[in-house]
Amino acid sequence: MAITDTNTDRSTSTLEQALAHVPFYERWRVHDPGPSTPLAKRMAALPVLTKKDLRAYVPRGFIHEKCGYKEGFTSGEVEMVSTSGTTEERVSIVWNQAWWDRSEREAARLHPALERIYSGAHKEAVLTSPLCGNNLCHVGEAPMQERVMGNILFLNQTLDPTSWDASSLGSMAAELNLFKPAVLEADPAYLSILSRACLLAGHPLYQPECITLSYEFPSRMHYRQIHRAFPGVPVVSSYGSTETGHVFTQCQYGTFHQNMATCHVDIQPQLAEFGNPSVGRILVTTLDNPWSVLVRFDVGDVARVWRGDSCPCGNSEGIVIESIEGRTRDITFDPAGRVVTVKWLDDALELADGLIGYQLEQTGPRNYVMRYAAEPELELHTARILPGILHNVYGKDTLIEIRHDSALPPEQSGKFRLARTSWTAHPESIFDD
Repeated sequence: MAITDTNTDRSTSTLEQALAHVPFYERWRVHDPGPSTPLAKRMAALPVLTKKDLRAYVPRGFIHEKCGYKEGFTSGEVEMVSTSGTTEERVSIVWNQAWWDRSEREAARLHPALERIYSGAHKEAVLTSPLCGNNLCHVGEAPMQERVMGNILFLNQTLDPTSWDASSLGSMAAELNLFKPAVLEADPAYLSILSRACLLAGHPLYQPECITLSYEFPSRMHYRQIHRAFPGVPVVSSYGSTETGHVFTQCQYGTFHQNMATCHVDIQPQLAEFGNPSVGRILVTTLDNPWSVLVRFDVGDVARVWRGDSCPCGNSEGIVIESIEGRTRDITFDPAGRVVTVKWLDDALELADGLIGYQLEQTGPRNYVMRYAAEPELELHTARILPGILHNVYGKDTLIEIRHDSALPPEQSGKFRLARTSWTAHPESIFDD
């Protein structure tokens, strides 16, 4: 059975409103066992909402019938926004800025440093791919003043951060020092590259009150570089998506807590034969956003549910997550077919502390190719220890090929993939309600 949060009243209301008043879900009514059934079982009986569904039925399919479609766009209350991602993952959604801002504010309450900052007006710098999902990022050479939107500065204008030259690095460091943001919101891969390059070049980096990591999986190698450049600055992982808002926020003890104010969450566990049932894919239902009513939306990531005692931070509301385990499509498998998440692989690679970039590709049932980039002085040491680390993860009888690269650029989407299979895997089949 899927693990579901306890926010039953508002979640039940959202479900019933969707089935009765949102066009897309008319086709789902036949699956609903009805209001006499507990919410968890009602949710589990429904299909999973996918990005393919969004591409086919946005915008009108997911707007509550009480909303005036034309009036909302004419007044500027909503607009169309495209998410980042690969071609098969990119979607357009109806964007309600007021709802997004509320989701962000409520999520900030889950970490004391963020709660203090977000209690008043603050400056924020954003470092990610220019293909981010809010239509405000730039590719090219726009001056700083054209990249400041209200209280937010968008730093990066380059599609591939591994190609940043000395001028770009110096410019971004100077803009941070000039803008003096309270919060630096960053893609961990981009901030890791900036941190290391600025330390090597001697560019001083402004120290914000807090750093939030978002957009993609934060690797241990990213954290190493970021902590070296920003010693003492709290680094908080914030999990969500353009479609669903802010879903989980990491507290000061490293645990992830659900943003109960704007979302309902189900964790659909792995079948036991594939691995630990505490790991499952994240399905999100948005609350109180009539312009984009999403029920059991597959955000494309897996998480490990907290199984310990209550978190020391004292927050026990909603689903508590021990870790975000990475993208579903980045799952690899050991020769027995058991799942290896990106987090599992990344934790093992902590021993290779010279890594500055890697990508593992599984090319067969027991064949793996590891491409890596490393600190120059640790390149040979890294090459020697990688096979043993990977054998410990995937098994002694696997074939491991190690390839060195000077740099590992991102995909066309601007995101970095740390693991993949060479074939089109369909990992959705490993989860079960």
